[in-house]
Amino acid sequence: MKKVVVFFFIVLISSLKGDEISKMKMRELIKQIKNQSSDKILVTQNGTNIFFNENQLDETFLKNVDGVSQESLFYGVGGVNVATPLEEQKYLLKNLLELEKNNKVVFSVNYANERKLRDIILKDTKKYNFIGEAIPNYSANSIFQPLQKENSKDVKSLKDVKNFLYLLNPEKFKTLSDYYRILKNTDFDLLIIEPSLNGEFLSKEQIENLKIRKNGTKRLVISYFSIGEAENYREYWNKSWEKKMPSWIVKENENWPGNYIIKYWDLDWKNIIKDYQKKLDSIGVDGYYLDTIDTYEQF
Repeated sequence: MKKVVVFFFIVLISSLKGDEISKMKMRELIKQIKNQSSDKILVTQNGTNIFFNENQLDETFLKNVDGVSQESLFYGVGGVNVATPLEEQKYLLKNLLELEKNNKVVFSVNYANERKLRDIILKDTKKYNFIGEAIPNYSANSIFQPLQKENSKDVKSLKDVKNFLYLLNPEKFKTLSDYYRILKNTDFDLLIIEPSLNGEFLSKEQIENLKIRKNGTKRLVISYFSIGEAENYREYWNKSWEKKMPSWIVKENENWPGNYIIKYWDLDWKNIIKDYQKKLDSIGVDGYYLDTIDTYEQF
């Protein structure tokens, strides 16, 4: 019986196109993350085709995530304050609307800093029942004013969220203490943040404190987590790799220096993901914001 199963699997793999195989491998990595920390909230960024098989929604795989996020849905593809072409909007919306219809919370990350565009972005996101923000720059390195006003109710799930902070690069902050203090002094419903600065992580106590807004009500704290690229500023990075890269590192991302496209299905990388996930779990974040899942499209 075992031989028959193995033969069937080989036939199945050989019948798939290259992009379908790479998609399946990324799904396996996401499942690994969900299985390791089943109580955590998972939000994926970009690459929404991962939820579909030839335009058919894979409802079984979809159960692994709670929300999806799309960059530059309305503004940001051609530059900050630049409207995303309508054809591209239409293409992205097709998947997002299907996912929203299937009870997933949809976040819209737009890059704009002009006041007149904020109302447009808010109107567009509300039209589709999404949660949107206007991020001032591509670096996502600062606090900004949310598009929707303060929510005075406790936020216990993604469905309670009306606004969110998107701060993935805290390079502007002098110390981790400064970073924590400024985050604490905000009323965002959801913090999507990088939980470390210069290799030092926010403590479990600090994360728990961040789950209480300045107004005294509860909110969610979700950690940025890149799973399709290796980053040379992470604690897992081995400096010896700069002389001789391991076989699972493919090349540096030409758009983001210090970020390396990897063979995310490699066992060494999967073990790195497991260990980093344990670190995030130890500080008590509510979930993970899974970025670079669209790396699968490069294979």
